[in-house]
Order: sequence, then C-alpha cells, then structure tokens
Amino acid sequence: MLITSGFVLSVLALSVEAEAQFRGKGLSANYGSTDFNDFQDEVVTLCEDRTPNEYFRLTIEGDCRSVVRCDKAGIAGTIRLAKVKCPSGLAFDLERQTCDWKASVNNCDRLSKPRLAKPNLHTVEPVCPDGQLQCGSGECIAREFFCNSRDDCQDGSDENVCRGDEDPNKSDVCNPAECFLPDCFCSADGTSAPGIAEGVLEIANVPMMITINFNGAVNDDNMRELYNKLFHIERINPNGCTAKGTFFVSHKYTNYSAVQELHRKG
Repeated sequence: MLITSGFVLSVLALSVEAEAQFRGKGLSANYGSTDFNDFQDEVVTLCEDRTPNEYFRLTIEGDCRSVVRCDKAGIAGTIRLAKVKCPSGLAFDLERQTCDWKASVNNCDRLSKPRLAKPNLHTVEPVCPDGQLQCGSGECIAREFFCNSRDDCQDGSDENVCRGDEDPNKSDVCNPAECFLPDCFCSADGTSAPGIAEGVLEIANVPMMITINFNGAVNDDNMRELYNKLFHIERINPNGCTAKGTFFVSHKYTNYSAVQELHRKG
C-alpha cells in the first residue's frame, strides 16, 4: 500500500505555517486573537456553511498575511483549521482567494468574503410545483437548473449549493442491497473492497494509488516548509521508489532555482 498523503495546493504563493486540529462547539468573542488555542471551542461554528477551499481570517490585526480554511480529516470527518501565510511583502485577498501585493488588497479590514445566498431546499410544506425548487430570492425554478454553471436564480443561489453533499442533483447513495458484482460494487464508508468479505483479500493488501498535485508558485518558503517534508528518501512506495508529485507551476512569485531543484530530485 502506498503510504503518503495527497492534497492539492490551489492558492498561489502560500507557504504553510502551521496546521492545528480543534474540536468543539460554540462561539465566544475571540475574534481579534492571534492564538489558535482561543478557537478550540469554536471550530464547528466557524466552519458552518463554509466550503473546504474558502480561506478566511481569524483576526484583522497584524500584517494581513495569515488565513485559515476548514478541513475535514480522516473517515470520521473531524474538522480542523489549516493555517497558511503569504510570503513577506504580500497580503491575502479574500475576494480573489490568493496572495497579492499589499497595495492591491483592499479587504484587510474584513474577516471573510461575503456569505453566498442559499436556496430554500428544505421546507416543512412544499412551496414549489413538482420538479422545481425555491431560490433564496423566492422564485421557483426547475431542479435541473441548479448547479448548471449559470445563475438562474435572481440572487444566484442555485449555484451556491453544488458541493457533493448538498447538490440537489447529486447521484443517489449507493445501496449495497441493490448493487452486486460484477456490474456494481459500493462501500458506504470506503473501508471495503471486492473480495474482503469472502476472505479472498485482506484490506491491508488492497492496491491503492494516491496522486499528489500542486498548483501555484514554487519558492523557498514552500520548498522548506512543505515539499522537503513530503518528498524525502524515507518515504517510499512498495517498489522501493520514493514518493513523487506533479507541479503545475505559475510564473508569478516562482523561484526558478527551486524548480530546478525539484527537477533534479525527479
């Protein structure tokens, strides 16, 4: 089994500063604090209705470089905050969700970007004709218009519920009582595979492939804080080869000597 961790770095020129895990509920008046420990009991509330790729601030004090995003870890889906920090001289733009020159960022006085309008998908009594759903702005539109990459609601709320767990047009959950090999196989929690129940295979010996991809700048900060920790001679595949990654490099903020070093390492 390949033992590595896979993820996509999708924000330009961000260097990972720390990653902390929190649990709990409730929200106290800790905005403005720069200490992660002050938010131990607030993560669930902070992350409510946020997409996994939305970065936001815990404070408006400081140099406008640090942001966090909500991340679910493991099969249990434990919520944690992953913290990143822009390189020196840059600031994080909440609207564009990327780092830029500080003079070009005009939202350092805000904690997060404006909340997106949501449709009314769950009502006690039906409010729309069959086959239609209600927009956040009140009108009803056909279900198939939701998540079609066009704003069909007046407030655009039909395009704001397109994550897998809330998309009204998402596929039905696989039902093991109706899904049989060789035409179909499903594992509700992802911990089973064909042949496990019959004792033909052991779960620890099921082949697994994990791809690691990065999108953005390559510079000294993420080389030192991230790449060198992921790709080293002690992290190897079953065939003895070291772990590899794919880099989609942007020109802006990239240090090309760091790119050459990645190429040299293979």
